[in-house]
Amino acid sequence: MFTPHPKHHHPWSHLRQTLFLLLLAFSSPTIHASQHPRDLPTRDWTRSSWTVHHHHHHPTCPLPTDASPWSLPPLCPEPVGDDAVGDADGTWARPASTDCVFTARHFRGGQGFSLITTPEIAASVAGSGALDDGDVAGVGDSNLAWTPAYEIRDIPGRDKGMTAASALNGHEIIMTGFPVLVIRMDFVNGEVFSEGQKSSMMDVGLRRLGEEQWAAVMGLAKMSGDENVVLDVLQTNGFGVDVGGVPHLALFIDGSRVNHDCHPNAFWRFNSNRMAMEIVSLRPIQPGEEITHSYAPLGYPHADRQTILQPWGFTCTCDLCTAPEEVRSLSDTRRSRLIDIHHTLGQAADLGDGESQEKREKRIGELVLEAFSLIEQEDLYPQLVEYYERFARAYLMVGDAKRGRAFAEETERMWLLFGGGEEHEYVDGLKALWAAVKEAEEEQDEE
Repeated sequence: MFTPHPKHHHPWSHLRQTLFLLLLAFSSPTIHASQHPRDLPTRDWTRSSWTVHHHHHHPTCPLPTDASPWSLPPLCPEPVGDDAVGDADGTWARPASTDCVFTARHFRGGQGFSLITTPEIAASVAGSGALDDGDVAGVGDSNLAWTPAYEIRDIPGRDKGMTAASALNGHEIIMTGFPVLVIRMDFVNGEVFSEGQKSSMMDVGLRRLGEEQWAAVMGLAKMSGDENVVLDVLQTNGFGVDVGGVPHLALFIDGSRVNHDCHPNAFWRFNSNRMAMEIVSLRPIQPGEEITHSYAPLGYPHADRQTILQPWGFTCTCDLCTAPEEVRSLSDTRRSRLIDIHHTLGQAADLGDGESQEKREKRIGELVLEAFSLIEQEDLYPQLVEYYERFARAYLMVGDAKRGRAFAEETERMWLLFGGGEEHEYVDGLKALWAAVKEAEEEQDEE
């Protein structure tokens, strides 16, 4: 039965004390932005040594291949879909966003990798060093992942799954895996190419990696019965990632074996600099215990989770979803209230309109404490990144730059813990938060 207060709760016991300290009145002088610079590096999506030249009527992509990371000439069929562009004389002109198939067979010790995206994004990936194996730890230890902390095995009632091969601590990287196929979302959803062309390009991208990878991908779960079998596998097992700042769908073979749980013991994150997926433990995991993550966003009530999970074609039977009605109802009440607080704090500028700043700050403090209590009871600690940012921005909205900075620092600390650092996602979001803090502090200095 699901227990709202998890057994492995001790790693977070210090957070409540930290929260109370942050909400106490600040007695120190105003902290100036210049005293605590937070100039985080920006991910360089555009750095590239490959020049892109556009030529019409060319059967392959014009991206140079000499000394590039691509093992074969990129394949760029002429679009014939509804959005394909034709010249007045009836000849074909390539739309700016036309996609091609790029393949690097050497990627990650010979695992191989195919990318279906625009030449501009492919050039950015090639020039960024993301395909280089030299600085990637463990390449060669395993074909698909380098951390031998897990096993893929049959799970009763769930086909295959991932289990811990040994005892794991909280916040330990369980698996680092690399994609075999990454496809731009707009290629999948757009109409520049016909459905037949899309299917052929996906098929070519995967078959270029060899029979072993083809068989491994075909062995993954499928849910739609789509004639485009590769797309069916991708839609069932793919992970949404940003490549060059653009949404793509990525397929990680071992990562696809991690099953869903609404109260998971792990989470995943994407390292764009290494094109790597990391599965990270949320709490201690025992040998033989199944490793799970949530397919639905954390913090949603039961009915919303079930709706989100419908496309995968199963009804969740995790401990939380099968808990007695009174337990599940209490959990739903807490989660709904947490969502309400998130919304209210997002409009903190209107909170207690007309009241003194002291009263408005007090009201925010009450909501912060309530939200943290709900996160604690529901074991939703990964959401602290999002909620600490919301706390910070709420204080900034009412002119409390000191507490705004304090919670921005906590946001960054949680981001480093859950996000993994500057090579991972949310760098831009954190930079924007620190910019808002500095702006608020400068405004206070001018008053």
